[in-house]
Amino acid sequence: MILHLNPIKMKIIGIVEFEAKSPIHVGIGGDEVVRDLIRLPGGELVIPSSTWKGMFRNLSEQLARQAKFGGLAGLAVELYSEKMGISYRSNEEKFRKYLENFVRALQGGESNIPHGARELEEILVGLGYAIEEVKEVRERGLSAEKELLEAMAEEYLALHCPVSKLYGNKMAGKIRFFDSLIMATPSLRPGIGIDRKSGKVKENLLYFINAMPRGRIVLKMVMDNLLRGEEDSRLFASTLKLVKTLGVSIGARKSAGLGHLELIGGEFYILDTESDGRTVEFRIGNPLRKAERVSFDRFVEWLCP
Repeated sequence: MILHLNPIKMKIIGIVEFEAKSPIHVGIGGDEVVRDLIRLPGGELVIPSSTWKGMFRNLSEQLARQAKFGGLAGLAVELYSEKMGISYRSNEEKFRKYLENFVRALQGGESNIPHGARELEEILVGLGYAIEEVKEVRERGLSAEKELLEAMAEEYLALHCPVSKLYGNKMAGKIRFFDSLIMATPSLRPGIGIDRKSGKVKENLLYFINAMPRGRIVLKMVMDNLLRGEEDSRLFASTLKLVKTLGVSIGARKSAGLGHLELIGGEFYILDTESDGRTVEFRIGNPLRKAERVSFDRFVEWLCP
């Protein structure tokens, strides 16, 4: 059975450099008078992987809604919703029609689902469903247990969603971000609370935040099976172009001008795990020695042949 991460055909390592044009506050939360940064015992300041992932995912979601995807990829983007967690039911009528097609495909009938009944069953088992559960939906169709049928159909649709392929949903995403560690001395900055209804300053709500100074920040990421020309690869290429053109904002107090980063460069190491006679373990274990090294711009071009 082949899913988006099985087997690993391509592994890419990305090292992207940003210049912080304003101080950054990625804090630990809370309402303390002094709001601190995330830091390691050794003193390193941390921009966590979750901050990077959230920022990139948000950009990709916005771009996906403006793009034109065909087939189930287009349907997944159209039905994508985050109101109560990530789901694919923003249009109940279209989701119902998709359910009907999903059931017909599982029963071996004609549908617009790109997998036949046997292959679809293998995929669902690979997603963690028991044979008995798949059998129930196949035999009872739309009369099957509602929660089981809808969850099964949604997880299958998520396999075709370019956003979920990249960043994950009920499955692992193709891109993994790493924490960025920064050796720097933070600065203390004052802040005030604002009443959202009146727009006036709240009394007795002066606080201070520790902020990382301006300077160079390195982001590292690993990408698995980001294959040239596929919907998710094209979406990620568009995301990288947007990052280069407009820069990004991360952390808290973005509306006050904090956390603005501009891209200053980057390089990517592209490793085709099937490119030579070496074992897959050797090639993955030595990616920087065996991979093709390309610039940021060249990598964006590579994603969209």
